[in-house]
Amino acid sequence: MVTPAGEPVPKAQKKKLVKAMLKDFRLRATAAEKEAAEAEKAAAAAAAAEAAAAVVLVEDPTLPAAQLLKLRDLKPELAGTRVRVQAWAHQIRRESKKLMFIVLRDGTGFLQAVFTGDMCGTQDALDLNREATIDVRGTLHPDERARGGLELRVDFFELIGASPAEIESVVRYDSGRDVVADNRHLFLRQERPAQILRIRSALQHYFRQHFFDTDVHEVTPPTLVQTHCEGGSTLFKLDYYGTEAYLTQSSQLYLETACPALGDVYCMLPSYRAEKSRTRRHLSEYLHLEAEFAFCSFDGLLDRVEAMICSVVDQLQADPKWAALIKETRKDGKLVDLPRPFRRMDYTDALAWLQEHGVYKDEEAKIFYQYGDDIPEAPERFMVDTIGEPIMLCRFPSGMKSFYMSRVKDAEGNDTDLTESVDVLMPGVGEIVGGSSRFWQEQELLDGFKRAGIDPATYYWYTDLRKYGGFPHCGFGLGVDRFLCWLLQIHHIRDAVLYERTVGRCKP
Repeated sequence: MVTPAGEPVPKAQKKKLVKAMLKDFRLRATAAEKEAAEAEKAAAAAAAAEAAAAVVLVEDPTLPAAQLLKLRDLKPELAGTRVRVQAWAHQIRRESKKLMFIVLRDGTGFLQAVFTGDMCGTQDALDLNREATIDVRGTLHPDERARGGLELRVDFFELIGASPAEIESVVRYDSGRDVVADNRHLFLRQERPAQILRIRSALQHYFRQHFFDTDVHEVTPPTLVQTHCEGGSTLFKLDYYGTEAYLTQSSQLYLETACPALGDVYCMLPSYRAEKSRTRRHLSEYLHLEAEFAFCSFDGLLDRVEAMICSVVDQLQADPKWAALIKETRKDGKLVDLPRPFRRMDYTDALAWLQEHGVYKDEEAKIFYQYGDDIPEAPERFMVDTIGEPIMLCRFPSGMKSFYMSRVKDAEGNDTDLTESVDVLMPGVGEIVGGSSRFWQEQELLDGFKRAGIDPATYYWYTDLRKYGGFPHCGFGLGVDRFLCWLLQIHHIRDAVLYERTVGRCKP
């Protein structure tokens, strides 16, 4: 090997040149091999497509007519029956060119279907991906290994709606939180999210059933309002035909006005809080169960809230279907153990408990929480988790609560600084209920407006409730989403709703 000038190439340079030539040769060989492999793959795909095109499925007219059923209706006694189901392909497992297993899902249940022979070789079968919808017919057979104890041996199927292969990469087990949230519409199809939503549906039913059984009427107050009851700083404002309006923080005030007409009332509607909290228990839009009880004392309110919670949990878990699903969804695999009666603790007792257990407001300065301090989420959660049972935390100072809450009376019947208020705390979640006795006399309500700096003119209809036949009454609000988190041991509240509305998240 010589240079262009005819001189011998230095040994080191010669080594580099040889190495470069070998690398180029390998790259060319690799490219050729890749091109050949791709050509072979294309030829195989073309041959498979040609073979698949030659396979035409025809339903055997000699078979019994297939009965169209939902998966929930498939029982062991139907073994040997020819059925028809329409469902999504939840899981696909191809064992060979002549054998394929598909787990079907239709929203009511799951069923393993076995495809054999030519059915596995049609173009629709070859192109079938997870989440495609198919119309399947076949005979049910008992199989202890299959979910539900049955499998479907398919004799005919048709593709209803295709699903591209990219479905496998849209949401993966290692996808980030934003990817999962952006694709919540697809993530919902997984088993745990669907189970949570099913139990949520049943939970809402049993709340309604409890109120129906106790003669409490459901009403639907407006959610576009021009008043507030929880402080103006957390309002979502909007232009309502040229006037300022808000998305409701609470339906409480409207519920109170319905009591003289209907007696005890409730609603289950969305409420909105423009509170920039990024905790695992806060939503900007949440499902709010609220009730108002006419001629009800504060102790009566506590009794009714406890009775409602216990009734709903008991009825839900008494149904074998929901009990099984709850155990399957909870991390501990158990039903909820709900100690009763609930522990009732005053705010001042909670301060003493925190001091006894060394919980400081300022750890570095060793300053404890004092009267008038709001107890934040962390120490509140520590207390209820340590005690390990529901707590009805009662009688907060007036400075911490809303303008409409009645005061605790002293021995002489005079108002104290404490309110007839309650927060229900649950282990693992914290506060799920807030309630109180309401001001029911006109002057004390006007005084409340004044202390809160609220113009009573906009609230004329609410004031009229006291002007024309005031009456003692109490009410509460319960966060259904938080309640579900407690019931099912859900870590983050976003997993308890269909689509989360949180700070920075308003899609899809």
